Amino acid sequence: MDHVAICVAILLWLVRPQDWLNGFAGVGFMKYAMLVAVLGLWSRSRQMNWKLFQTPADYAVTIYLVWIVLTTGEYVDTAKEVLPFAVFYFATALSQDTARRLRQFLNCWVAGLCVVTAFALSTHFGGEFAAGSADLTEYFDGRLALNTWIFNNPNSLGHGVVALVPLAYVWLWWRRSWMMKLLAVGVIYVAGYCVFLTQSKGAYLCGAAAFGVVLVFRKRLIVQVFLVILAMTAGVAALKLLPRMDTMSASEDGIAGRLVIWQMAHNAMVNTNTGEGWKKFEAWVTIPKQGVVRKATHGSYVNVGADLGYPGLFLFLAVLYCGVRTVLQARPPPDDAEAGRLQRALLSLIASYGASAWMIDRAYHTDFFFIAGAVAAFHRLMSVPVRQEGRSERGPDEPSVLVPVTALAVAAHGGASAMGGLKLAMISSAGDGSPSVGTARGLGEPDDPGPSQSGTWLSWRKIGVIDVLLIYGLFELVLYTWVEIMTHFISF
Repeated sequence: MDHVAICVAILLWLVRPQDWLNGFAGVGFMKYAMLVAVLGLWSRSRQMNWKLFQTPADYAVTIYLVWIVLTTGEYVDTAKEVLPFAVFYFATALSQDTARRLRQFLNCWVAGLCVVTAFALSTHFGGEFAAGSADLTEYFDGRLALNTWIFNNPNSLGHGVVALVPLAYVWLWWRRSWMMKLLAVGVIYVAGYCVFLTQSKGAYLCGAAAFGVVLVFRKRLIVQVFLVILAMTAGVAALKLLPRMDTMSASEDGIAGRLVIWQMAHNAMVNTNTGEGWKKFEAWVTIPKQGVVRKATHGSYVNVGADLGYPGLFLFLAVLYCGVRTVLQARPPPDDAEAGRLQRALLSLIASYGASAWMIDRAYHTDFFFIAGAVAAFHRLMSVPVRQEGRSERGPDEPSVLVPVTALAVAAHGGASAMGGLKLAMISSAGDGSPSVGTARGLGEPDDPGPSQSGTWLSWRKIGVIDVLLIYGLFELVLYTWVEIMTHFISF
């Protein structure tokens, strides 16, 4: 029940039926899904591990939410508002406790984005599934928008749908049958066309960045270098051909306005150090014919910095860092397509979110905690010890053992319930203990390093000193980029 509730919750979050179904306006579908998820976890508490803090992300998310409450001051009211974030995070991390469940959750994510894309394109072709979308599109001078709370302007719609492009590649194309690849081509084309109609410059850049990250992941160095060079030459040239990309300069009205707001947010962070409080920073600008109006910060990093100060931005980046390190450090076997697909799908979502965070306000959206929770669930699955069995055939110094190499099958009670069977591969260990797996690999994929020394496919239990230093380096990089964009906007 908990798993179904979380799957329904991500669909409700993306599709938002209360925004377009008559008679359901204001209905708290997400609240009901949250309650069902909690009840579901409680009902099977004897059958699962209820330990909340098992991964570094568990601590990072908790401290981040506690800081939101402490720095805002209105402790009780703020705690009530951020409590759903904590519930959805831990419910996702705990309920997706098998590979099958996590796969179904990501299936729902892909399906939700496909529905959003279909709804948006229906407006373009005269259908208008979400009433009011045509008028909204006309208001934005023909740039496609969807009349729901999340996607009610071209930029938010573009950034939401563009995440489907790299996600569909890894979920429907990578190591799939030709029928699934045909479906992937269709989904990518439709999603790309939807983003094209939004004319969102930020969405174009976000999609290119996220897709590039997915393409270079786990490739050999020479292939990565080639892909980066190709992206910086042909890729940049192709981006310039897209609508409105010729106005990427600081003199363009929209960009100039954002730079002013970023300066205001930066001043708020510098002057207070701890920020103005959750959702308390407001940017008011003067617009001809409109007067003084309130504008969004147009950037999650900027928004968090202004609201929660330096510590809040550091903790926000710590959550992202935990997700990135988890998917990068996890080493599922190269012939385990299931684990590899889950790993790449999560990387795709993190990359899309991280890139979009420079351009739209998504820091306080529930999908941030869904992503973090899904990565934490993946971390739990990959941290299950790999069971070794069999007898040595080469003597005590050079053992040869049978090891289950379907990592997520091992995590799911031996694999029968999650993967439909357990793959075994003969791993020959040399005297130094380093495994050698004779399996087929994709083009440009590096050799499989095998399980970690701890006997798991992911050995990272807590945030250490090196992690703190790396997070601080990421923190300084974000601050440096923020200031550089404000003072020397990069155009191309």
